[in-house]
Amino acid sequence: PGAAAALLKCCVLCCGIVSIAAGAPPLEEQLRLAGGGLHVASWSTLPQGSGLGSSSILAGVVMKAILMAFGLDMDEVSLIHAVQNVEQMLTTGGGWQDQVGALIGGAKITRSAARLPLHVVPERLPLEEGFAKELASRLVLVFTGRPRLAKHLLQNVIRQWFSRMPEICETVRGLVANAEDAAKALTNRDLSRLGTCMSTYWRQKKVMAPGSEPTSVAALRERLEPGILGFSLAGAGAG
Repeated sequence: PGAAAALLKCCVLCCGIVSIAAGAPPLEEQLRLAGGGLHVASWSTLPQGSGLGSSSILAGVVMKAILMAFGLDMDEVSLIHAVQNVEQMLTTGGGWQDQVGALIGGAKITRSAARLPLHVVPERLPLEEGFAKELASRLVLVFTGRPRLAKHLLQNVIRQWFSRMPEICETVRGLVANAEDAAKALTNRDLSRLGTCMSTYWRQKKVMAPGSEPTSVAALRERLEPGILGFSLAGAGAG
């Protein structure tokens, strides 16, 4: 993932514009057949490692733009799964659901059955305009200045899961149940319950990824707790 333009290269490959498979024609010939070449420029104002799924979101946008440039298209669900392929090529370990948040508007919950290949099924949640405005007025996003690379955290999460310790298995079941509770809280316009779900989620993430809460963030959380409904850190940790 640290190579120059790695994400853009993976997007071009996953779109099928060029191929590096054994026996594929030389790159120059492939680009000529594709219309003479491709110039892709991308940027993001989000800090790297901010936990906001910037790589998955950027991959989705870049792939959509490339497809449109070649007169092609891809529906939302197919694009979500194409981003999964990009992230696996990048070896970051992410991309399972981050892109859903940006590629599909509004509130949603995403589910996937316990089987491979992974199939992500997003469901849009009804969100009244008045409640959406109230929720937006209460949400505060803070950048801690402490970036985390998902690849390293997710490797530890997978090791924890493979251990099959009772606490880990119970926490995974709790993550699923808590996500469903949060979806119900949004649908029922229950801010207090939603805040509880956020805090529960953070406690679960710390079980799955020990050490994922920097000391400075823990101190900030303790100072804020008396005046907030819920708290969580965005990004990797719960898988």
